[in-house]
Amino acid sequence: MGHPGSTECQRHGVGMLGTRSQSLLSGTPEARALTRPLPHSPEPGEEGEPVRSGVELEPEEPPGWRELIPPDTLHSLPKSQVKRQEVISELLVTEAAHVRMLRVLQDLFYQPMANGGFFPPEELQNIFPSLDELIEVHSLFLDRLMKRRQESGYVIEEIGDVLLARFDGAEGHWFQKISSRFCSRQSFALEQLKAKQRREPRFCAFVQEAESRPRCRRLQLKDMIPTEMQRLTKYPLLLQSIGQNTEEPAEREKVEQAAECCREILHHVNQAVRDMEDLLRLKDYQRRLDLSHLKQSSDPMLSEFKNLDITKRKLVHEGPLTWRVTKDKAVEVHVLLLDDLLLLLQRQDDRLLLKSHSRTLTPTPDGKTMLRPVLRLTSAMTREVATDHKAFYVIFTWDQEAQIYELVAQTVSERKNWCNLITETAGSLKVPAPASRPKPRPSPSSTREPLLSSSENGNGGSREMSPADGRIERTLSTLLPFCRPGPEGQLAAKALQKVLSLKQLLVPSEEDSGAGPPPEGDGVPGGGPRSPTQTQEIREELLSLEETIKQLEEVEEEFCRLRLVLSQLGENTVSQPGCT
Repeated sequence: MGHPGSTECQRHGVGMLGTRSQSLLSGTPEARALTRPLPHSPEPGEEGEPVRSGVELEPEEPPGWRELIPPDTLHSLPKSQVKRQEVISELLVTEAAHVRMLRVLQDLFYQPMANGGFFPPEELQNIFPSLDELIEVHSLFLDRLMKRRQESGYVIEEIGDVLLARFDGAEGHWFQKISSRFCSRQSFALEQLKAKQRREPRFCAFVQEAESRPRCRRLQLKDMIPTEMQRLTKYPLLLQSIGQNTEEPAEREKVEQAAECCREILHHVNQAVRDMEDLLRLKDYQRRLDLSHLKQSSDPMLSEFKNLDITKRKLVHEGPLTWRVTKDKAVEVHVLLLDDLLLLLQRQDDRLLLKSHSRTLTPTPDGKTMLRPVLRLTSAMTREVATDHKAFYVIFTWDQEAQIYELVAQTVSERKNWCNLITETAGSLKVPAPASRPKPRPSPSSTREPLLSSSENGNGGSREMSPADGRIERTLSTLLPFCRPGPEGQLAAKALQKVLSLKQLLVPSEEDSGAGPPPEGDGVPGGGPRSPTQTQEIREELLSLEETIKQLEEVEEEFCRLRLVLSQLGENTVSQPGCT
């Protein structure tokens, strides 16, 4: 039963997405099969799903338009009409080729796989979902096109009503639904078939034998499964071309409306394909996810993630980033941006670890803080890193703390994309108001004064507060003093200026060094001239101090940014001199 001339199973194995044979898209006659009449179009059911009848046999592929029209009639038509009729003919001929291909899938693969017990019925339905319905829908559309050609003779003046009947309304919705089912599982089907061929020689031999049949026209199974998606991409182009060559306004409007319906169907199917591919990736990540570090952690903020299931969430974006935990510690991570979480995954062999990292911070009792690998986006915001255009900060706030994560992308454009997506995703999340607070949230003007007076005078006022309000009040009371106006933002700049002045006094510039001997008394403190060694030591010390203060200036700039963010959290917009 092996494929003629084949020496190994994998040569005809089911691989990734193949290229459809160009013969399916040409306008020449290709098949001469059985010619039983096609069923008539049933009425849609209550939920937009027409009642389906039995599948008919393969139709004869119709001839091209130029093969039917007499030469004298052809020469009498304007060029736009000739073009229009050729495109209508291409629509009809390629629709017949597509119906033939779908029936090959059913007759040579789907039904024999079901009869041979290669897959459980449920799994086979996931590999060929809605195949019967697709054959029915495309066959009915082909039947209507053929009837319109028979009724119109050589020149089809009106085709818009036939197109709208297929792509608009309840029939269009049903077509969109079954196409989405089939196309969204295309990647899954190809992977399942490929894996089955690797595991089972009997199934491999069956596929090879089926592919050797003349009806397959030398196409492999992996080339046939994507044909429905490829057909959907063809419809808008064909209908647009028909509309562009239609002169009658009402008819042109119908064709253009049908073309727009096709574009909407294609958009919906593309989205369904992306959603399914994302789900399959999340399932693969979930299989490889290592939660052992979270389960061993005593961090209360991680307790809800010890049995994390990411397949119940939506994947927004993913990609590699560098996580700068400290100045001297960087970790390569694969970041998943979900609809409500940000995950920092570390690859270890085939596993994906969710692992916290410590960073030394003096305000904590033990001098360290733990940076968590799972973060909720409800309170997330992003900021650029002034000293690295590829890096960005993600700032997360909780009831009693805030943490800053520095992440580095591979390019500036990737950094911008990450920042935009994180900001948009976080902005789409709404935190529900506590049930104990029925009144609307106070405005910034009414909130600012009690918060400031509470932090400065130790008096929270007479307003009654819920426990959540009290925690926020205490947290902001601690943070808001850092937002007071003051000259601190210029501290590093002033210190650096003093160093420069001191350097000019102690170490003359090269321009001044050649002006003559130094004036009397110019030397080290305490009198006496400076030796060359002493001068070099002073120069090195000053250069080191200058570099240190430059670094302090960068740190201070980021600290000022954080103060501005914290002031916004307290709804208290205080001007920060030196931090702009």
